[in-house]
Amino acid sequence: MFDDDAPESRPCACTKCGHNLWDTEIAAGRWVCARCEHTAFQRLRELPTLFRNLERLETLMKGSSGGGAIGGPSREIPAPLRLGILSLTANGGVVTQLQAIEDDWRKALRWPMGATRHHADIDGATSFLINQLGWTCSNYPDIDDDLRTIGKIHALLKGLETGERRARVFEVHCNRGDCQGRMPITMRDDEATCPQCGTDYTRDQLMRLDSEYGPNAERLRQQGTAA
Repeated sequence: MFDDDAPESRPCACTKCGHNLWDTEIAAGRWVCARCEHTAFQRLRELPTLFRNLERLETLMKGSSGGGAIGGPSREIPAPLRLGILSLTANGGVVTQLQAIEDDWRKALRWPMGATRHHADIDGATSFLINQLGWTCSNYPDIDDDLRTIGKIHALLKGLETGERRARVFEVHCNRGDCQGRMPITMRDDEATCPQCGTDYTRDQLMRLDSEYGPNAERLRQQGTAA
């Protein structure tokens, strides 16, 4: 999508987190706020190290008849984790997902498509996105979806690196107007978007929503105090 939007069609709130944009951000025609841009920048900078850590685990798996180990010789890598690592470091994995974002940005920039990256070229994939991040935050209307994808990739690699078990998923309810949307989240999620109305929620906001377990106790307490 190209940047053909009239100035008056630009949002007054960040399309990623929903927070109101500063006057200077609105004047600059930004689609997402500087905070969301900075968060994406930091995540992109961390991805190469996280990715190479996975590659080292993959090497351990290939070189050990016992399946390798995490944190010591007594802890073998579980089969689901082994498959997850292989799927992220091979063709169709992390670099492929990042190149899909790159291709969309190249179209928005009206640049020719780049060569298909090797599935291990994490430095090239992230460098392009870092270099063009500032432009896309101001000129690419779909930047919010790409920042969410980057966040999900980062969270996945971070979880594999630390060996954290997969968090349990539960549903919270959107509280915007008459929207009946529900969002599957975990206690580790930093953000989520209602699939029905598109409202973005930060972690603090998610923790104050009603869920499949009933009304939110903190919200009810605050309402009682206000009354």
